[in-house]
Order: sequence, then C-alpha cells, then structure tokens
Amino acid sequence: RLLSLSCNDDGEFGRINATVHPYQHIICCQHLLLRTTTMPKKEAPPPRPWTDDLEDDLQRILTVGEECISEKELKALILAKGRGTEKYAEDDTEKSTDITPRIRLYDGFEPSGRMHIAQGLLKSVNVNKCTSPGTHSTFCFWVADWFALMNDKMGGDLQKIVIVGKYLIEVWKAAGMDLSNVEFRWASDEITQNAHVYWPTMLDVARRFNVTRIKKCCQIMGRLEGSLTAAQVLYPLMQCTDVFFLKADICQLGVDQRKVNMLAREYCDAAKKKYKPVILSHHMLYGLKEGQEKMSKSDPDSAVFMEDTVEDVERKIQKAYCPTQEKTVEGEGEAGAEAEASAASKDAGKESMHLTQDNLKNPILDYVQHIVLSPPGATFTCASATAPEGHTYSDYTAVKEDFLKGDITPEQLKRGLIDALNQLLQPVRDHFTNDESAKGLLAQVREFKKQSAAPVQAGDEAPKVFRLDLVKEGVVSADSHLVLAPLPNSNPTLQSAADILAKLKAGDDAAPKVLLLLDWTARVNSALDADPKLISAYYAILLASLRSLDQHLHGENAIMKNVTIVTQSDAILKDPSNYWIAVINAGRHFRLD
Repeated sequence: RLLSLSCNDDGEFGRINATVHPYQHIICCQHLLLRTTTMPKKEAPPPRPWTDDLEDDLQRILTVGEECISEKELKALILAKGRGTEKYAEDDTEKSTDITPRIRLYDGFEPSGRMHIAQGLLKSVNVNKCTSPGTHSTFCFWVADWFALMNDKMGGDLQKIVIVGKYLIEVWKAAGMDLSNVEFRWASDEITQNAHVYWPTMLDVARRFNVTRIKKCCQIMGRLEGSLTAAQVLYPLMQCTDVFFLKADICQLGVDQRKVNMLAREYCDAAKKKYKPVILSHHMLYGLKEGQEKMSKSDPDSAVFMEDTVEDVERKIQKAYCPTQEKTVEGEGEAGAEAEASAASKDAGKESMHLTQDNLKNPILDYVQHIVLSPPGATFTCASATAPEGHTYSDYTAVKEDFLKGDITPEQLKRGLIDALNQLLQPVRDHFTNDESAKGLLAQVREFKKQSAAPVQAGDEAPKVFRLDLVKEGVVSADSHLVLAPLPNSNPTLQSAADILAKLKAGDDAAPKVLLLLDWTARVNSALDADPKLISAYYAILLASLRSLDQHLHGENAIMKNVTIVTQSDAILKDPSNYWIAVINAGRHFRLD
C-alpha cells in the first residue's frame, strides 16, 4: 500500500512502480515527475498587543460562566477574532460590512413550552455581556425544533413545536436582549438545506464514540440513562454536530449541557481538528422547592416563568424554600451524601448540575445573585433590621452576609425579591398584552398545554406519518423487490456477488428490482475506515463483478440490466427532512435497552 519513491539529486522523483490493490482502487501512475521548489517563507505578522479593552472583554465574558474550558483558549480566541480585527472591503467607504470572521457563540434551545426565568432573563443578560458593542462577536441561537421532536415534546407535533419556538423568541425581545448581534437559525430548515454537510458529519461523530459514552450525555435531555429511547441517542450526537455545523467558537450553554460540549472537544481529538470549542457553562438555578437541583417546566411551582402574573410571583416566592443556615455534612448526612454520590455514579442523569460547593442551597438567594444582580450595574433593595425602610445592595456577598447573620429575615428577603422580579417581568407582560402577534402566540402555546393534558379521544386526528417516499420522488417504482448490498470490506468474495444475484432473482419476475448500496451505513460502521472514496470504489468493483458474473451465468436473460441501482446517500438527500423525522419517530417508540 505504500509507494516507494526514489528521488535524484535534482529533486525530481523518478518512475513509480506500484502494485495495484483492486479493492482500494489505487491508480498506478507511470513516469510521474514532480519537481520540488523551495518557497520563500512568509514572515509571520507581529502578534497583536493585549490591550485593556481586550482584557475588559475577557473578564466580562468570563462572568457569564460558572466554568470556562479554558480561559487560555478564550483569551487566544479574543486576540485572534475579537475587538480590533475588523476589516472592510476597499469599496466599502462607509465601513458597513465587516468581512473578517467574528467570535461565534452558540446556544441551542428546545421549543418545549413555557420559558422559565433563567432561560428568559439570565440568558438575555449573558447574551448582552458576550455581544457587548465592539466585542466583535455574534451569538447564534439554534432553534432545536427537531430536538424537541426527539424528546417527545408537544406530542411529537412539529408544527406546534415551531409555534412555541416563535413564542420564545418574542419573550427574549421583550426581556431586553440586544438582538443586533444575535441570529436565530432553525434546525429543521438549516439541516434540510445543508443535509449533504450535516448528516455525514453526524455519522462521523457517531462512529467515533460507543453507546456508553453517549448515554453519559443523557442529562442534557433531562433524562436518566436507563430511560432513554432509541431516538434520544441521536440527541447528543446531533447536538455535538451542531457545534461544528454552526462553526461555533464558544459553547455558551448551562452546566447541564457540559458533557455533550466535552464530547465535542473529544471529537476534535478523534478527528484531528486543530481548534476545540471553548466551553462557557452558566449556572443552573435551583428549583424553588427544597431539594430541587434545578427548575422543572413540568412543575409550575418549581420556578418563576416569564409569563407569570404578579400574583403568581407573589405566591411562588412566598412558598419557596429559604434556609437560614448552611447544612453541615457529617454523621447521617455524610452517609446520605455518599449514597447520593453512589447513585450519581451509576446514572449520569442523577449527577449534580452545580460545579461549586454550596451547603446552603437557598433558591431565594440564588435568584438574587443570578437574576437580579447579574446585569452590570444592577442593584437589589431589601428591608433589614438596620434599615427598615430598605437598603440598596450592589454586591451579592453583602446580601448573603446580612442574611446569614440575621440582619435580613427570610420574609424581608422574599419581599425584596418579589418586587425586583415583578419589575423585571413587567416589560414582558406589557409586550404580550399590547403586541397582537405576541399575544396570539401566547394564546396558542397555552392552548397546546391544555391539549397535551387532555386524554386522547376516539376520532382525534392521527398525527402525520413522515416517510421517505422514493416512489413519489421518481427514484424507484411501486412494489419493487429490494435487495440490500453488503457493507464494504477489504476482502470481497465472489460468493457475495453470487448471493446478491440469487436474492435479486428470488423476486417476482414482474416486480421492478432495486439494489440499494449502503454507503452511509458503511460510514457509520467504519467500513474501510469510513473513507467515502474507498466505499465508492468498493461498490464500483462490486457492480462490475455483478454484471460480469450475471452475463456469464444468465447470458441474454441477465438480471442486472433490469435492476435499478440506488445509493443510500443519494436516496436520503432526495428528501432528508422526511427521512430523518421518520428515523426520529421510529426511535421514539423503542427503548434503547
């Protein structure tokens, strides 16, 4: 397989004599002359200086994350693509269109119903920090409608999922997110329009990891390892693919998405990609009830939601868990912690979503720190023993200290938070009251929620069945007799060709015959190292062998002259949307185990 080349003193390669390996389609070249020339090396440009403005950008972006992997890589990214790297075309005298690559941040959201306050307000603050004017960055939101379908949201109705996605975008508009450096891209549209790029990448990700590693990402779906459907295995594979499809430099998602972001970095090692995405994982808010590691959309009292009324906020915060002392882990508590750690080690879905030690786990303080005081320059006003009329804080540490020493009571802390949250949510309420389009979207989402709670009635319209219809696409005829070609290998046998002919012949004489070449299945199974050229070469040799053997065995009655040859990838790309939705829907009905 290795070509031995002899080179003379003049730098010319002599005659190449290579033994042809027919199954790998190696071309034997004779009298190939290659002249080597010494190219002058270009001098590397001097490194950009690290300025105070760049340092400000770095520190501001770092405040978004509870963890950054890694700060060194983030600094290098800001230096390479950030502030001061703008360039414009020579004829662009007004400097209206920057032609240099910007820092690309990405987060995906699953349109699954209501939006809680962290997804609404905290995300808006984080986006504004990351795309502050002059930072030279773009935040890309991946509207993961297909992911919601995989996760069985909205009853698997894609049309409803799309409407929910539009509603969530309206919430962000009203919540104060600066959309000047934000783009929304819909997964279903983007993947369908670029299926030839997206799906081969996903298949390459899939073949490089085993099922055990993928199951460890189950927390990104809010699922336990032992409860996954076959469709949900696709979820982390596709989310990992999204990072590269969107050309993301930074994955800015929650801590609960950390494992799939690490999967993307591991894929870079496996696929020998030079630049790994930076991971910037933001804090996960506690649920309002005792013991809730995170908020839950299925439990309306576990969180404040963006469309909650003044009365809703009052009721939820007043009922919320608000401990005044940190818990010490000793005795029975230590045994309980060990048991919890043991359970988490058995199922990745039970692992903690918090990276910093917190023995208080007070959701009221959590809201004050990460919602109220998160925006730059924000303040929090609360009554206390020393200031009954109210004291204004600009630093969270001072609030926590006064609370723990008893200067602020739980009732005073809750009252201050209720007032602050209602002030932050009022612009959202006004938007969905006064804007007719937004009002209509909210009404539809509320109706969907009622429908999902109602039992299925006899006579209800059956959900649409998606499928890849190759008859409709004109690729094959109806009632065809289909034979699947074997997966490629480096040592094909004459018997495999004879077996295919026998299978084709077994069909009804009047039935149209189709031979399907499984090129994408071959790639995901790492056949011939998943090399598309070798896989194509294998099938080219197989078809030549079939036709030759068929002519030898059957003469004028040769079978192959009436066989339609279909390549799997070509067939899927005829209608990739329906094909992959069909795959997802099939997987939704079967457990992984």
